Amino acid sequence: MNPSEVIFLAAGAAIAFVAIWLLESWAAKRLANRLVAQVLSNTTTGDGGPKLTPESDFVVDVSDDGVSCSRPDGTNESVKWDDLRKVEILTTDEGPYAPDVFWVLCGSTGGCVVPWGATGEKELMDRLQALPGFRSDAIVNAASLTTCNQLLCWDSAEADAEPRNAR
Repeated sequence: MNPSEVIFLAAGAAIAFVAIWLLESWAAKRLANRLVAQVLSNTTTGDGGPKLTPESDFVVDVSDDGVSCSRPDGTNESVKWDDLRKVEILTTDEGPYAPDVFWVLCGSTGGCVVPWGATGEKELMDRLQALPGFRSDAIVNAASLTTCNQLLCWDSAEADAEPRNAR
């Protein structure tokens, strides 16, 4: 093989690798959205109101500044978007008779824990998936777990380390 053929093959392999990586990322995000849509359709009444209790008693408010979660006991947790450092999914072995999957949003000065099925969770997930480098595959993995696990979805240090053109 001459050098131009080697370069051509290497370039083709690199293009194929990038195409496969992009397709995999797209597929994971699409599957995660479908899973959440399925959970929401299974956990709402005909008029759109939530029916999953006690999860629906937690109310998530997503704004341009940040996210807050009002708990049934009246406490409120929040984190600002510009302070968000890490997003994880926590799974437990408590289900199905108790909340067993949670969003964990960690900031340097605040944070909040939101159970899956909380009122306003769809808006939260949409906003989280817009974070650069968010791993939608963690949502897919969490949906199948029935044991105690912690799955990293996003870390600000990793997102900041990504080259700008990769976002």
